[in-house]
Amino acid sequence: MGNKRIASVLVPYKIVGKEIFVYLQKRTEDAERFPGCFGLFGGGIESNESPEEALKREIKEELDFIPEHYEFLGVYEFEREDTRHVYLLEVQGDFESTITVLEGECGRYFSEKEVLGESKIIGGDKVILEDVFSRVRNRI
Repeated sequence: MGNKRIASVLVPYKIVGKEIFVYLQKRTEDAERFPGCFGLFGGGIESNESPEEALKREIKEELDFIPEHYEFLGVYEFEREDTRHVYLLEVQGDFESTITVLEGECGRYFSEKEVLGESKIIGGDKVILEDVFSRVRNRI
């Protein structure tokens, strides 16, 4: 697989009490990649971009929002998917009113239990989300 896509993705999350919720994109049924599945917002890095530049461009395109004060989680390489530069962003309760979902069917919050039980979450994203829940849980 010589032409694996390299992407930057954002995991918006909020903490309510002692529970963590992540905000995921529901992809349309006619999407080129992973139709009808839930996954992270973001996309491919263009040849002239850094991972952070791609993150900001992609999130602006998908959510009409420019992320700030995010943190780097890591780079994840998946044999059958792509390589993802993953960033975390803690958001407030009004996050949904500050964005507009411009790509995909919709956005939706998932608890850790819902992520583990949802069969339509992209495989690599599920691996990433397990790490997100683990890291954030250590803070609360």
